[in-house]
Amino acid sequence: MLEREIERLSARVTELEDEKARVEAFAAVAAHELIEPLVMTEAYVTIVSERLHAPEHADSRRDLNALGRGVARMRMLTESLLFEASASERPLERRPVDVAELVSDLLSLLRPEIVAREARVSVRELPEVHGEEALLTGVFTNLLINALKYGPRKGSTIVVGGSREGAVCRYFVDSDGPTIPAAQRAGIFEPFRRGPAERRTAGAGLGLAICRRIVDRHGGDISVVPLDGVGNRFQFTLPV
Repeated sequence: MLEREIERLSARVTELEDEKARVEAFAAVAAHELIEPLVMTEAYVTIVSERLHAPEHADSRRDLNALGRGVARMRMLTESLLFEASASERPLERRPVDVAELVSDLLSLLRPEIVAREARVSVRELPEVHGEEALLTGVFTNLLINALKYGPRKGSTIVVGGSREGAVCRYFVDSDGPTIPAAQRAGIFEPFRRGPAERRTAGAGLGLAICRRIVDRHGGDISVVPLDGVGNRFQFTLPV
């Protein structure tokens, strides 16, 4: 009986190792397929920007440069998230991260959606922190996109800010979407779980799970609390 159980468990271990190898192989292929168009976009942004030398094209150059920075961040994010999926035990590459600049670039990238929704975005203090920039970009990207998706269709208000509190930095993204009931607040950070406005939006429900994974890897914590009246504050901490 014991020998049969050992054989069964050994076969299961082999099966899981094979499955892990397939996932890693898929991640490698996905990385190539996803990153290549971003690299090409970066290259063409640079080429077009260099052609716009005349003073009357200053606004176009500024917008192109903002687009280029946004695409570069998305490439870094894609590379890191795919690598994270296949090598979660690797040490983080912690460096000083200018969070204010990071958020500014993301808002430039999200500008068409912000304008289309007539959203008002307010950015407060965002202290610098040590972490892996591409992964932290993923956290802010998901939180900002969620704030836009789940907020009012027109005229929503989003506030982004942070503060240093002793040995940690605390960051937040406030939005005025439907308040998440207390019973659902912990569960929305699980994979494939979504908020109360899920019928209005598309997506697999992985964004907040990715945020929690990244924040956990940095030694912080993430949560959501209700705002006075209507809305939610997604907040997370990171060790300084």
